[in-house]
Amino acid sequence: MAISFKRNLAGAFNRPNNNIAYVDGLRALSCLGILLYHSFFLLHMFVNEAEFNQFVKDTPLYLSWVWGMDKGVDVFFVISGFLIGRMLFKEHQQTGSINLKSFYWRRLLRLTPVYLFAIVIFFLLAGPQYSQTLWANALYINNFLPLVSMSMPWTWSLAVEEQFYILMPLLLLTLVLPFRRGLLLLVGLLMLSFVIITMIIMWDEILWQQPYHTIFTSKEYIVHYFDTLYVNLHTRFGTLVSGVILAYLTVHHPLLLDRLVKHNVVATVLTVTLVTLAGLGVLLNGNKHWLGDSLTLSRLMLILDRNLLGIAICWLILMCSAPGWLGRVLRQVLGARFWYPFAQLSYSMYLFHYMLAVPLLWAAIQLMKDVYGEALVFQHHWFLAIFIVLLVLTLPISLLAYALVEKPFMNRRGPAVAEAGKTVPLPSASQI
Repeated sequence: MAISFKRNLAGAFNRPNNNIAYVDGLRALSCLGILLYHSFFLLHMFVNEAEFNQFVKDTPLYLSWVWGMDKGVDVFFVISGFLIGRMLFKEHQQTGSINLKSFYWRRLLRLTPVYLFAIVIFFLLAGPQYSQTLWANALYINNFLPLVSMSMPWTWSLAVEEQFYILMPLLLLTLVLPFRRGLLLLVGLLMLSFVIITMIIMWDEILWQQPYHTIFTSKEYIVHYFDTLYVNLHTRFGTLVSGVILAYLTVHHPLLLDRLVKHNVVATVLTVTLVTLAGLGVLLNGNKHWLGDSLTLSRLMLILDRNLLGIAICWLILMCSAPGWLGRVLRQVLGARFWYPFAQLSYSMYLFHYMLAVPLLWAAIQLMKDVYGEALVFQHHWFLAIFIVLLVLTLPISLLAYALVEKPFMNRRGPAVAEAGKTVPLPSASQI
């Protein structure tokens, strides 16, 4: 037992050779970004609506990007689509089929044990009053509930991913892999995502008729935005599909991608364009007033923002393998070993950080009130300090959850055994 625990613990720090290193960097940065976002965002639980809106409005420009860090979830979606898609395409390429039973069993062992453990911990901490719908979490359908009814509301993304994992292999087997033009079907699915979002916004009076900054200054509007556009598979599958498209290209059209990244002019133009659009989208979440009262810009932001970010992340992943200085810099920065433990622990960190963040912010705010009294004005740099403390508290708890629950069940999955006794090479378990 002690030996197994030490081995599992070491797995959080020893990066295997078959890891895609730069994906670790993206995953780690996304996880840290979400912790940073919640360190600021959860202030809304302890102040009134007007005070919170003023806090957001007063965010200095150099920190305004913090309000776009919830998009770390979109980066997770891209990574999931890419790694899972890559695994399935390689399996089909080598064996001519996809072992659905093996795939679903591996997904269950990867995601569910530590999630159920987190659900139990939440019930013990929050009590029955806030745990009435935990059954929906256990079934991965909590995103079907209104925000006000959700237990563990931050775990909506796990429901979206699991629903996508259930549907994606079936979609690939029936609509994509049997046909020579499977790539066109995947691209069509991505385009469908834009269409669905557009139609939902057009039919929704609040989202269609309110400027972007107004949607996020009312609790009623924010909850409506969350329930209508934020947590549903049919409005968020675009980033997952963009990762699958990249996986399809890397497996079935590697020479095409190789020529693309080696074409300096095209690569440079696409990199500058997509990075600019992604960066602007992040900044606009903290500077919503930049769009003014223009309904056209507001609608475009709601329709394009997250899917364009997903496409940009796919391009960034692709450019990590590019020759020249840009690819080299990206590989060195995102592929640094420093990121590996954060990437390895990212799932457990995501599950447990919120439970720590709420009491931490409450305690920090009480301390601020004791020190400053009636003169209290929230300073944004205080919340950077809260993020550091949250990270320090989350890491050891996540490490224990990883070593005691997450990793042991991951070990039980074994290799992905395909037909005819062939074993399909996979990225390391930390990535799938």
